[in-house]
Amino acid sequence: MTRAPAMRHPGDRLSRIHRAHGVDLELPLVRLRGPLVPGSPPPRGITRIACTPAVLLLVMLLIPTAVTVVLAVRTRLWPVAGCAILAAAFVAVVMRARSGHAGGRDGYATPAGADRRLFRWFAVSILVVSAIALYLIGQPYARSLYWMGFAAVLLVTAMLLAWWSRDTRGLWLLPLIVPFGISAFVAGVAFRLIFQYSGAYVGFDGFPGYRAWFVVMLGSAFLWTWLGFLTALFRASIRALTADPVQWTRISNLSGLALYRRLFALQRPVVLVAGLVVGVAAARVFDVVLIGVPGSVQYRLDSATVHWWRLAADPATAGEAAAYALPLTVLVAVAAWTLQSDLRDRPAGLSPVPAVAYTGPAVSGGGLAGYARTAGFGLVAAVALLPLIALLVVALQGPGGWSLRAFTDMWTDPALRKSIQATLWVAFLATVVVVAAAAPLAYRLAIAPDGRLARGTVTALAVLAVLPVQAYLGPLDTFIDEHGLSGTRIPLVLVHVAAGLPIAVLILRGAIAAPRGSPAADALRGMAAPGTVARRLVTAAGPALVAVAVLEFVQVWNDFVVGLLISGAGASPWSLLLWGEARQFGENAAQLAAGSLISAVLPVALVLATWRRWIVPGLTGGVLR
Repeated sequence: MTRAPAMRHPGDRLSRIHRAHGVDLELPLVRLRGPLVPGSPPPRGITRIACTPAVLLLVMLLIPTAVTVVLAVRTRLWPVAGCAILAAAFVAVVMRARSGHAGGRDGYATPAGADRRLFRWFAVSILVVSAIALYLIGQPYARSLYWMGFAAVLLVTAMLLAWWSRDTRGLWLLPLIVPFGISAFVAGVAFRLIFQYSGAYVGFDGFPGYRAWFVVMLGSAFLWTWLGFLTALFRASIRALTADPVQWTRISNLSGLALYRRLFALQRPVVLVAGLVVGVAAARVFDVVLIGVPGSVQYRLDSATVHWWRLAADPATAGEAAAYALPLTVLVAVAAWTLQSDLRDRPAGLSPVPAVAYTGPAVSGGGLAGYARTAGFGLVAAVALLPLIALLVVALQGPGGWSLRAFTDMWTDPALRKSIQATLWVAFLATVVVVAAAAPLAYRLAIAPDGRLARGTVTALAVLAVLPVQAYLGPLDTFIDEHGLSGTRIPLVLVHVAAGLPIAVLILRGAIAAPRGSPAADALRGMAAPGTVARRLVTAAGPALVAVAVLEFVQVWNDFVVGLLISGAGASPWSLLLWGEARQFGENAAQLAAGSLISAVLPVALVLATWRRWIVPGLTGGVLR
């Protein structure tokens, strides 16, 4: 850090300069007076120019979202007005409950007495009325609510597994981390193969049983994709908590529900990031329904996203699609605002939490209970590999027995190789642009005064991070078609960048921010040239930068819904090509399984190579600060 010199009084002009070894030492002959001149970041004009690309990309989401709202109002006014009234009422109650009360335990602002009970009952009543209203709109919305509820249960389950496994070796987690790098499309292929053949084997021939069997399949695919990611993330955060003597005293004497409430409270920044990521996946359930559910029962199991896609495919029902998309958009936006508002007074630390060895008390580390628990975790890890084994077995089954023909046919297929090459370029360009655009804005938000503008910007980013794709893809698709941009890669790259930018800024801001007055904060705010600030930014948030890059690359590589609606034949991702193969699922099962495994190699290898050193430290940075 460059320390600014002390200012002298204007009358103190006398000084003596000594030159030695090329250094000029100025010694004042009179007493210095006046305050020290504080350091300052580069001029605001430079940082504002650097933040301009991020702002323009975020506007790409806001403008089509506004168009969706206008179309929805023109088509179905009263459902839109009802959503606005419910959202405004919920926000007003939450703000009333948090205003004028001292911060509660662990930093929560909690109302007291009757206000607390009023807040709880009113919030529950609004959620119940919202659920009923959404159910009346259509059963796909009810199923989307189930998905989001399932995601919440999954967060709690992952926290329990992380706490129980905090003193065990982390090798058993590797099979659970692998599905995080695999797309929902591939997960749908794998679980459809497992459940379709096993359902025929156990005799699910009737329609009700067949449909229930595939409901279990959808939940299993979602669980398989996200449980390992959440457990590993929470486990690393818990191990960092238990390694800190101060933090350990806050949880060592607790048990039961109080313990898990405290764990969630101490890890709220990590819980927010994990909740946003899984919440987006729950609100966007699309791939696994289209590929994993047979067409005969697909209309009885589709989600709100799939139903909206069918409406948006016809220009005559564009207004109905916009009205259908708005309730889910309002619901997830209010949820994201509620979660984010608890974090405004908890700035993260400069450096990410290091990977530390567990130093807390051993919990049933030996004996019969310890061996049983280790065996249970090992069994869970082994079960996690079954979908990949199923894909491999189906891919190796040729007409005359075991054969590699499916792999060789898919690898030598020019269409698949062209699609993989196009996906690679789109993912690479989107990743570079996201990191380059998110870093300046995250830095500016991290060092900005904690005013209304900074808090409002962070809140808006949290809302945009969970914005469902149906809120903006419809108008964007229309704009791209009208201007002859369909089939090119640039619109696909820009849409992916705009969709991934909000969560990237939130992650980087959490890694950069530091409490005011600390050496880390002084280092970021001190006087320096832009190049020095950039080096400090890389030092402060290096793991977070890599984590953001890996997450964005994997997200774009594994995407299906954005590519389906935005791209054309000239820029088709690999998932669209395999979706064409899936139309004859039984006849093309071997080729489909082989193509799924080939497409999963790169993202899985990237996740495993960066998980321990960069992804986990980058996502858990600042938890303890």
